[in-house]
Amino acid sequence: MKRINIKLLIILLTIISGLGACTKSFLDVIPNDQLSGATFWKTKADANMALAGCYRGWENGMNIVMGDAMTDNDYSHMTVTGYQQVGNGSVSPQNVLVGTGARAFSYVQIRKYNNFLENIEPMTELTGAEKNLMMAEVRFLRAYDYFLKVMFFGDMPLITTTIPPGELPSRASASALHSFILTELEEISQVLPVQNVLESKGHITKGAALALKARLELYLGKFPEAMSSSKAVIDMGVYELFPNYEELFYRQNNAGNKESIAEVQHIFNDYSTTIPWQRLPSWKGGYAESGVSRTLVDAYETSNGLTIDEDPAYNPNNPFSNRDPRLKMTVALPGSNWFGRIYSALNPQINGASNPDYYLNDGSKAAQMGRKYLDAEIQNAERQNFDANIMVIRLAEMYLTYAEAAVETGQDLDRALDYINLLRARAGHVPATTLTKELVRRERRVELALEGLRYYDIKRWNLGPQVMNGPYYGSRLGSVNMTTGEVTWGTGYILVENRTFYPARNYLLPIPQSELDVNPNMTQNPGYN
Repeated sequence: MKRINIKLLIILLTIISGLGACTKSFLDVIPNDQLSGATFWKTKADANMALAGCYRGWENGMNIVMGDAMTDNDYSHMTVTGYQQVGNGSVSPQNVLVGTGARAFSYVQIRKYNNFLENIEPMTELTGAEKNLMMAEVRFLRAYDYFLKVMFFGDMPLITTTIPPGELPSRASASALHSFILTELEEISQVLPVQNVLESKGHITKGAALALKARLELYLGKFPEAMSSSKAVIDMGVYELFPNYEELFYRQNNAGNKESIAEVQHIFNDYSTTIPWQRLPSWKGGYAESGVSRTLVDAYETSNGLTIDEDPAYNPNNPFSNRDPRLKMTVALPGSNWFGRIYSALNPQINGASNPDYYLNDGSKAAQMGRKYLDAEIQNAERQNFDANIMVIRLAEMYLTYAEAAVETGQDLDRALDYINLLRARAGHVPATTLTKELVRRERRVELALEGLRYYDIKRWNLGPQVMNGPYYGSRLGSVNMTTGEVTWGTGYILVENRTFYPARNYLLPIPQSELDVNPNMTQNPGYN
């Protein structure tokens, strides 16, 4: 079957079942706005249009870019986006329906997927192979949606068909959701093609199905299975590391990026993103909604391959020199050159005028910001109309998945170390010589920083009491020479906020109170009563 460009289909999309539906409940899964079979679901064009409707909104790229603000990596100063409340422990049944909470809890997408799967089956203008392929793509999108639900809420209703009016669903167990997701991904991997996203024109492929399967298997402690799934993706031969780590995330390289396994594709005007609006510094017209933590910066090794605590050559008064190159590629640090000028959120004034980037004004509250996704060519008009593709899964994650599972099983450690060193070499960092659990966890944190995966890692490793409780610090205080970029460091670090971690919640978000009010079959997660 000829693969249709998903971007072009989304541009053509005008009205698809489930888009823009107004519902009283986030669990309203009744397709009362579906297109009639008498007028739609007749031609191959109808099927392609409906498929595009399913892809629209399958993942909010902002949740990838902003997701680490729920962790010890980053901070969001805007409560309206919801990430801050999860990070500092103030999330509640009243405020959870923003940010990731809203996206993960909603069943609007599930309704679209179920509606598509039910209506495409009887179509006669499609061959069996064409229908099976389209259905496999949508089953992946549905499995991914349930992955988000079980990760953030645990037990959730498992709905795979459209349900009659008035039915109030109950929560299925997390283990039932896990089994459903893994079974779906295994089955559709037998149907989907072996292609990268360039070859598939943005459609979901076999690699995406097995990569998501590996992600969940790793989380569940199914280490041999995670090794097998991630290795199958690696060995497909259609993915390869993009040669430049920093430019991997730039939109200019969308058309040549073979590292991407699954991504949200954007296009100007028709399906754009507002990521620059959130992530740009204030002087560039952004909200500076990134506050990279001291601990993330400290996690990057020195150029000797040692931690800053291990390396006697590390100079705390020249902290950004001789470090893993990924640090400066990932974080806008005080004194760094960013968008053609010296960046500082430490100086209250610049050249006698108030500095909008000052951390106590409108700048990053940590005085250091994430650089990923923001290329140097961004124009002011693109702040709310940006066309960068956002990778949901990429090859580097598969290398790291394999390495972590190898450490946990004690199997194939040499191959796992080779995978780790491919990532380090790509960034220009020295090779590691010994594979340890600490190395894998550190490598995962820095390689995948600000890509929305840290929350899963903290949950999987149960690090919450250590890394999500107490003071959250940003940059060390000081002053930046705005001509040379030299920093004169002071005493102490910026205290961004104090955080509280609640172990009883088991890393789960609360069920929205609005849902509990309308559905007596829903129950609240522990720790929110």
